[in-house]
Amino acid sequence: MPKQKKSIEEKSALANFLIYLFSIVLSAAVILYLGYHFVNSFSSDLETEFAIQVTESDTIALDGYILRNETVVYASTTGGIASLQNDGTKVAVGSAIANIYSGTAPSVREDIINLDKKLELLEKSSVTDGLAASDTSVLDLRIQDSYLTIRQNAEAGVYSTLPKRRDDLLTLLNKRQIVTGVTEGYADVIASLETERALLTNTMDSISETVNAPVSGYFYSQPDGYEDIFTSSIASTLTFEQFDEIIAAEPKNVAANTVGKIATDFKWYVAAETDRDSLRFFNSGYYYTVAFPYNNDLQLDMKLINIVSSAGKNRVLLVFECSRIPEDFSFRRMQPIEVIRSSYTGYKVPISAVRLLDGEQGVYILVGNTVDFRKIDILLELDGYYIVAPQDIKNDPDYMSKLALYDVIITGGKNLYVGKMIS
Repeated sequence: MPKQKKSIEEKSALANFLIYLFSIVLSAAVILYLGYHFVNSFSSDLETEFAIQVTESDTIALDGYILRNETVVYASTTGGIASLQNDGTKVAVGSAIANIYSGTAPSVREDIINLDKKLELLEKSSVTDGLAASDTSVLDLRIQDSYLTIRQNAEAGVYSTLPKRRDDLLTLLNKRQIVTGVTEGYADVIASLETERALLTNTMDSISETVNAPVSGYFYSQPDGYEDIFTSSIASTLTFEQFDEIIAAEPKNVAANTVGKIATDFKWYVAAETDRDSLRFFNSGYYYTVAFPYNNDLQLDMKLINIVSSAGKNRVLLVFECSRIPEDFSFRRMQPIEVIRSSYTGYKVPISAVRLLDGEQGVYILVGNTVDFRKIDILLELDGYYIVAPQDIKNDPDYMSKLALYDVIITGGKNLYVGKMIS
């Protein structure tokens, strides 16, 4: 065979082998590709969660301004002021609310005031109300509640009530000492403190004045200068002009002989500005739940007594009325509030799980190992999830097509469709 012919045949065989090898590789690639998608279509790599029932609220955050009728109380002389009542205490006309000391060093006056507080605390601690050693569980619960309240107030930045809460906690701890037999009482300590007080009193002039309450109401030791500005009298007739005027007003100077103030009415009000879009949520004369984040998110039922709007403007004023004065409530003149416009009870559904099928909103669910679809009616949208209407078995003939309690919602998965089998 000629050498040239042999060379051509070898090249032809090599080419045929390469074509054959390429076809094998291509076929394997196709098989792998198809196999991957075939297996993936039956993958059980799903994310699911149960449809659970929750109650959520639709809230609006506003800046609230507190309106109250308050009478500032003055002493006729200046000097060291010792309040005789805790903030928020209800006082009667003529009751003593403060002593005024004069002619002595401030440090001595402060020492006497502190001794008076210690004596009051120990005297309260000595009254165990007939508690026996078997009753320590009751005291322990009260101690725990008092401690948690102090902690919550401190974390929320509400410091005005901490001295009173601290004294209440110390009183409970002292009572527990007596009940459990750790001590027989505090008579010796009280006698020692009374002797110390008498010695200090001999070094100073006597009390120059005792200030009595000119009106009945709730006593507070720290005026803020807005007592004649943010008054209850304007609540029912508040106008935009009045509102703009009072929130821009500077507080009045607190005189040196001011001993405190008395809120003369148990009713108080909150004025807050919102916009016209919010009007659809509010009706005058209705009660709304108002939360006060500055007061440990305390919630109060308040009546909406006044809605002020102006033609052509987007401003709306809401005025709420409350007839309750909670213990340890801070009446900081301006503070954030959250008005709960409505509450909804339904199933919690992640927004990412919602699909549109045949024009209906719903979610894919897992029934056994089969994918199915359930329609939903959205009630409320919150951060990352919906609250949807619960299944109404009694009144909805189509209830079987709706999402039900504890249905397994598919929140993550690929190539989902009704009837798909999940291995």
